[in-house]
Amino acid sequence: MVWFSEVEYLRGFAALAVIAVHVSMNFTRIPGVNLLALVNVVVYVLAHFAVPVFIFISGWVLAARYSGAYSLPDFYSRRARTILLPYLFFTALYLLVTVEGMIGFAGVPTPERVVEALLIGNAAYHLWFFVLIIQLYLLFPLIARGYDRFDRGGAALFLLLALLFVQILWNVGAHLTGAFVGPEWYTVLIRLFPSHLFYFVLGIYVARHTDRCRSALRSFSPAGVLAAAGAGAVLLGGMWAASVLHYGSFSGSSLAVFCIYRILEPFYYVPVIAALVLAAWRLDGGGGRTAGASRSFGEHSYGIYLVHPLVIAAAAAAWFSLTGLSWADRTTYPVIFLAAAAASYGAVRGASGVPYAGYLVGESRVRRG
Repeated sequence: MVWFSEVEYLRGFAALAVIAVHVSMNFTRIPGVNLLALVNVVVYVLAHFAVPVFIFISGWVLAARYSGAYSLPDFYSRRARTILLPYLFFTALYLLVTVEGMIGFAGVPTPERVVEALLIGNAAYHLWFFVLIIQLYLLFPLIARGYDRFDRGGAALFLLLALLFVQILWNVGAHLTGAFVGPEWYTVLIRLFPSHLFYFVLGIYVARHTDRCRSALRSFSPAGVLAAAGAGAVLLGGMWAASVLHYGSFSGSSLAVFCIYRILEPFYYVPVIAALVLAAWRLDGGGGRTAGASRSFGEHSYGIYLVHPLVIAAAAAAWFSLTGLSWADRTTYPVIFLAAAAASYGAVRGASGVPYAGYLVGESRVRRG
């Protein structure tokens, strides 16, 4: 398999964005709506490019590794080794340990709660990603085969546009169903693979046409790519800040705001992916400690994703105890973010040197896809 140097940098950027999402989401604990709450609303919304980037990378790496003839049993056994053991272990852990706001013991779960957590991925707020990626792994051979048929017919871009349209309809429909039928329907629908299928197939497209995509991106002005990503950030961030200011809370915003957001989000995420690739090229070309640290952070991003809620919750408990501050204080957010990024990386890198522990934090998958 040809390895793409951009991948580890992109994983690192996405992991930092995930931490930003899960630190900033505590704006809901701020009484009322003030400037601190609005700033964190914007960070929370804009950093949501993380999961689309991870999904995009998954499609890219899998399509590069598995093209032409390959063994399906080998494919599924590799995917099971890299995803199922960490998912089962951390589901069990997060069923016992609560990480909402601060760390604590959640009690012994009932069998019904265990089944729900495994099926929905709600043992903790970040595990839903595993439910989604497992579906895409299971369906990858069919998805790739279908994509290749369109690609051979010269209709790959048509397929991408069609999937973009379907994904938008699916996600808007998930919000509408949740509003009129019940929120549990939204919880299920947003975890099903059509909600992120466009990003996955976009990764497959890039794997099949890597040189063409690199040439096309290099033909664009970096300032233009950044302007497109920035315009999306201003539009989405400003829309949500205005909505929270008007309605008094994030959850209280109207259904129309959620639906408009779902329509617009891909047009922000795609330029962000392009901007992140440009940043990866710049880092990789410059070399030095910054590039090495960024690449190492990306190589450990899978484990960082798994453990960071524990670190955020523990860091918050220690910070509040030592300083007397809370989530309503502006100093809390950058401190917890930096602590979570550094401690998560340190914990995962340390665990990777322990026999068999690497399988639990995903280190056995580095450079394997």
